[in-house]
Amino acid sequence: MMDAPLREQLLRIYAETRTIAVVGASGDPSKPAHRIPRYLQSQGYRILPVNPRGGELLGEPVARSLAEVEGPVDVVDVFRPAGEAPGIAREAIEAGAKVLWLQLGIESE
Repeated sequence: MMDAPLREQLLRIYAETRTIAVVGASGDPSKPAHRIPRYLQSQGYRILPVNPRGGELLGEPVARSLAEVEGPVDVVDVFRPAGEAPGIAREAIEAGAKVLWLQLGIESE
């Protein structure tokens, strides 16, 4: 069970978030890196996919890096190995993101 302060913090993040950059977004519908952004988009969040392949995903242009994302970013959602988290965290700060969200199982100091 989640403690009350953590639950309140998460609810505040969800309420204040409009735009989510998804680093490691995937075009493969079987992967969480596709299903989760698609679900978030269905809930009204603007998804800004980031993948070095570029292209288009979920009706949005795919930025090749977080630095290429245009416009404000509230949350950076990361679907990449833990070893890449420090660099992505630095890029998220430069992008002005308020929250860095690592998926379950991804841990980094």
